[in-house]
Amino acid sequence: MVIIAIDYGEKRIGVAKSDPLGLLASGITTIEWNKDINKPLDIIEGIVKDYKAERIVVGLPLNMDDTVGEKAEKALNFASILEDRCKLPVMLYDERLSTIEAHDIIHMQGKKTGKDKRKIDMVAACVILQSYLDNMKKE
Repeated sequence: MVIIAIDYGEKRIGVAKSDPLGLLASGITTIEWNKDINKPLDIIEGIVKDYKAERIVVGLPLNMDDTVGEKAEKALNFASILEDRCKLPVMLYDERLSTIEAHDIIHMQGKKTGKDKRKIDMVAACVILQSYLDNMKKE
């Protein structure tokens, strides 16, 4: 089963996918957007169809004290819209520190992140998805 993961942000959305066995996450793209919510929804809907995904995971940026802040509210709203649009189950997954982990991964590869926030967002989506996949194996 292919799963699509979303690292939701107000300027960019990182997108990753799993392999059909649900073992490994890999990056697909980063969607840049600002005002029109239909643009990222159209792109994600196309990705879901292209990869024949059966589930979507949206990163939920909870506060460190487990509370739902403004960013998490926006991610929850986006997830709800995405579920209606794509007609697939959308799971929410705690993504605290995924961006920091994405920076670390890129640095471990000997690369600099600099101003390439697009790559960071895509890698963050991979981090979210890989963590989700690893937790599914435990259950």
